[in-house]
Amino acid sequence: MSVGDGRGRVVRWPLVVLAMVTVVGLAVADRGGDDSTPGAPLVGLGVTSAALGPDAEGGVWYCGEGTSMPGEFADHSVIVANPTDTPMTAEVSVFPETPVGSVSPSAVPREVTLAVAAKSEATLRLAEVVESQYTAALVEIDSGQAIVEQRVQGPTGLDVMPCATRSSAVWHFAAGSTRRDTRLVFTLFNPFPDRAVVQFTFSTDEGIRKPQSLRGVLVPARSLVVVDASEVVPRFLSVSTTIESQVGRIVAGRLQLFDGADGLEGLTAGPGIPEPQMQWVFPAGPADSGMVEHIVLYNPSENEASAHVGIRLDATDTGGAPTPFEVSVPPRQQIALVFGDMGAYPLPPAPFSYNAASLLPDGIGFWTAVQVYNGVPIVAERVAAASALSLGAGVATAPGVPVTAVRHLIAGNRADGTEIALAVVNPSPDSIALVTVSKIADGRLAPIAQLDPLEVAPHGRLVVPVDRLAEGDAYALLVEASQPVAVSRSLLARVGTGSASGSAVPFDPVALDPSAF
Repeated sequence: MSVGDGRGRVVRWPLVVLAMVTVVGLAVADRGGDDSTPGAPLVGLGVTSAALGPDAEGGVWYCGEGTSMPGEFADHSVIVANPTDTPMTAEVSVFPETPVGSVSPSAVPREVTLAVAAKSEATLRLAEVVESQYTAALVEIDSGQAIVEQRVQGPTGLDVMPCATRSSAVWHFAAGSTRRDTRLVFTLFNPFPDRAVVQFTFSTDEGIRKPQSLRGVLVPARSLVVVDASEVVPRFLSVSTTIESQVGRIVAGRLQLFDGADGLEGLTAGPGIPEPQMQWVFPAGPADSGMVEHIVLYNPSENEASAHVGIRLDATDTGGAPTPFEVSVPPRQQIALVFGDMGAYPLPPAPFSYNAASLLPDGIGFWTAVQVYNGVPIVAERVAAASALSLGAGVATAPGVPVTAVRHLIAGNRADGTEIALAVVNPSPDSIALVTVSKIADGRLAPIAQLDPLEVAPHGRLVVPVDRLAEGDAYALLVEASQPVAVSRSLLARVGTGSASGSAVPFDPVALDPSAF
């Protein structure tokens, strides 16, 4: 079956000014049918997704988090962005859910060919191929310069995030909740020819939980298995999770739903974090009083982690950056750095919440760097929520950024009724970064005139209100810089429920320079 008209079908996407501010090899993707070393050049960097680049003949992407049945909460689509002058094809294998406990897949995946025109996007809604409560897609592209993202949308919100380009034997998730108004689901995607067996460890606000039923979950070869943690470790305000393979390797993801019963409504999705890191950057820190956030630091090890937290403000006339502070993350525990009153969002109880809101002047945007100094790496995620002061509503959860690059690509931008913002951080302490942002759509790649190029000061941040500067309803964005930068995208629906946040897909990512902070 062929989907696409040669020009591709474009996902229309909604996200969160033009502000220059002063502040602080590649993934070789695992192919679904071989036994190659998983994502070798990405191993150790803590990054889940990266583009292979012009020298690669193709790339493989794993999109595992979504539903494809009427009435479900996270309708699943994949988006392929092609920034090149040449049309390409994507071979998409769509996997239905296999029930927990099965020794073989419930069905073989359905295969689809998706045509993607030059300098364009194409979208495939997985429910058009397979009807299943949960679905995953293995996307193989005949170009190393294209990227794949996934979109989920339901009655409580939407999310958009890059698909993974690697597998791992271990996956971590810092944020999560199984409170009564939530649903926390983990996806175990194994498109490989050998079975996997995994076990779960949950760090809750009442200690460690290792449910007997999740100490040896079989994930058959070429299958998708889904675990609903809300049923296994119910009614915990805050849950961090580690999934470890006893046999084989997988791509693990998370779906988190807030149903509105306790005043919070939203939907988040995406793959986990394969390795703890010594440094994390969070480029998106809202200036909007209607947005609040916290950062969850999770330590899956047996030793205490100690870290410095630095906050860099967008404004230069506020008396300088706040003094960095230290935090300790106990073994196999999480803490939350709270930058605003999350209201209905379930935070860890004292003493595992650190109030950092007093460090932030009202209405001033910021970015954050977390750096471990005692050699015990941690996992870090940002949670942002639209408060009652915001026009829209929603919750967004995304990993911190552990890498930089000179070239980034972001797919699935859709501007109908949604604010779209890019945040670009220059981590260099002494050199200016020149940044250009280009729009890719309808066979054209064109720099956004107001951004051609702009300077980002050392330890500075550039925040770009893309929806106000770029015409058209749907497009990909290419960010190019004169030196490595960190890039994230935010989305906020102006009306109704919808919020998303996450990093751009880097080309040739490099680890953050410890001396930069």
